[in-house]
Amino acid sequence: MSERQTKSRRVKLTRILIAAACAVVTVSSKAQQGPARGPGSNRDPEMEVTQKHNLQVARWYLTKRKAYEGARDRLQEILDQDPEFSQIDEVIYLLGEANEKLRKPEIASTFYKKVVKDYPGSLFVKKARERLADLKLPPDTEDDKSKDSAPEKREDKKPESTGRQ
Repeated sequence: MSERQTKSRRVKLTRILIAAACAVVTVSSKAQQGPARGPGSNRDPEMEVTQKHNLQVARWYLTKRKAYEGARDRLQEILDQDPEFSQIDEVIYLLGEANEKLRKPEIASTFYKKVVKDYPGSLFVKKARERLADLKLPPDTEDDKSKDSAPEKREDKKPESTGRQ
């Protein structure tokens, strides 16, 4: 084979590899359109990269360092700064996990319930349900009825506080 044919062959192979890489990137970017992201989303690509990094750091804090407060803070930062993040369902689930590790089961259960309720198509729904079952909270904490009874308690306190003033 001549040098010219070899060079031409290398160029063709390079073009094929680049086309294949572009196809993989296109497919994987569509696959990563999590629950908060859809086609035609006007997401800031820099913000997305930043939040993915923060999520990766939070995962590392949870699994490797066992730094649950650091993980919780990092996850809460993602939730506060970018509630439309493409992987927000995982962020919320991990917030539940971090709070569970910090021995705050009531707070953890609220995050698990949010995943189940707000992201029914998420990969984390099954895990969240399992965690909720493992928490074995008393019925008044686990039921949504506790939310309904909370305003009644507040109403009871308001007349007392106005009567004292």
